[in-house]
Amino acid sequence: MTLYSQYIFSIIMFTLNNKHLFSSNNEIHKYDTRSNNLLHPPLTNLTKHKKGPYINGIKIYNHLPQHFKKLEQNLKHFAAALKRFPYHHSFYSINEYLEYKESK
Repeated sequence: MTLYSQYIFSIIMFTLNNKHLFSSNNEIHKYDTRSNNLLHPPLTNLTKHKKGPYINGIKIYNHLPQHFKKLEQNLKHFAAALKRFPYHHSFYSINEYLEYKESK
């Protein structure tokens, strides 16, 4: 696994294990939208906070392909599937991961 792929794996697992620290969009508003179940990024002006693990964790977690989010209930299967993901798609930067779109 590349260093960035390891970081992506670690930050997603941190976000999932500490989901109680984050609020989802459906907690912010009650409208039924397609991004209803995504984590809501807090508003911030500090660059240090924007580049930190809290905000990056939300961005990276929200960008996960949909089939991973269905595995969240079983943490063991989720972690195993998430570990296989970077082996098939080696990411050499966070932007490369955020630009990744899964082909159907």
